[in-house]
Amino acid sequence: MDYNPPSLSPEVDTISLKPDELTTQKEKTFFIFLLVISLCGWAFIILSVLGLIYALLICLAAWMASGLLAAKLKSESVELTQEQLPTLFRVYDEVCTKLGIQERPSFYLLQSNGLLNAFATRHSGRNFVVIYSSLLESLGHDTPEVRFLIGHELGHIKRNHLLKRLLLAPSLIVPLVGKAYHRACEATCDRFGVFAAGSLDGGTRGLLVLGSGREAAHQLHAKLFANQYHHHRGFFVSWHELASNYPTLSQRVSNVLSLKYPEFARRAKRNPLAYLCAPIFTFQTLIIIYFLAIFASLALPTVTAALKKGQAAQRNAIEHQRLFQQQNSPNPTP
Repeated sequence: MDYNPPSLSPEVDTISLKPDELTTQKEKTFFIFLLVISLCGWAFIILSVLGLIYALLICLAAWMASGLLAAKLKSESVELTQEQLPTLFRVYDEVCTKLGIQERPSFYLLQSNGLLNAFATRHSGRNFVVIYSSLLESLGHDTPEVRFLIGHELGHIKRNHLLKRLLLAPSLIVPLVGKAYHRACEATCDRFGVFAAGSLDGGTRGLLVLGSGREAAHQLHAKLFANQYHHHRGFFVSWHELASNYPTLSQRVSNVLSLKYPEFARRAKRNPLAYLCAPIFTFQTLIIIYFLAIFASLALPTVTAALKKGQAAQRNAIEHQRLFQQQNSPNPTP
């Protein structure tokens, strides 16, 4: 027989978060730390002609990629307005108002072939929020769950995460720390989502849909799922957490529940060996190796030429010394 967990009572489900409490302290701390590294990195890139060229090429490639994505949204996705899916657009407008977002990002619905996702993006000073069709079908048009989802994506825009990641680009490739900042940003946006939903249950159900799909999500017990984060703390779980840009779903549900239940506020310990293995086989590590290889390949001809020049100078010195000895020898060799 299916198990239907009881919904939280209105007194327990209501969240009294304030706008100035939504950003996690970890995000603020990691941002300052990475900003210092990035300023040094940008200074080096600007002073290095070669580094500046590579930075400009990477920025150009990123701009073109975001432009193509924006073009796809404008031409192949459905832009939601007061006339196009008005109920969902009203919910979106209300969430924007609640989060204090004056300039509304463009809101699009994207056919996703079953994928459950949503994202925020930016191109040429214009922000976009995109919700996948399958996720909308799972959450509904006017529910706390869809408000949570919209609030999460608008949190990225409210916190200027997209622009900050560009500013922090030189430091985000640092193993462990860059990914930790990404996870802290996601935790912040989950709080924005809960604030937008005004409901603890809406936040946990919105996340459970991502892990189990529409049908099972409303049959699951959020606390039992959150306990998986605290109970499964093996080496590979810790490695997976450290190598990811997102907190695990069980940790995200635990974080949401911690807003009301102190027992979920504790941070689970990780296996220490995972900190040694997490930087291996990550994209950031490959990027670092790639740039080191580029600089090595550029420096190799210079080093080789210097070695050859040194060897030639040494041979000339030996030859000059031999000639000098012959000229000053009492019995010079004919």
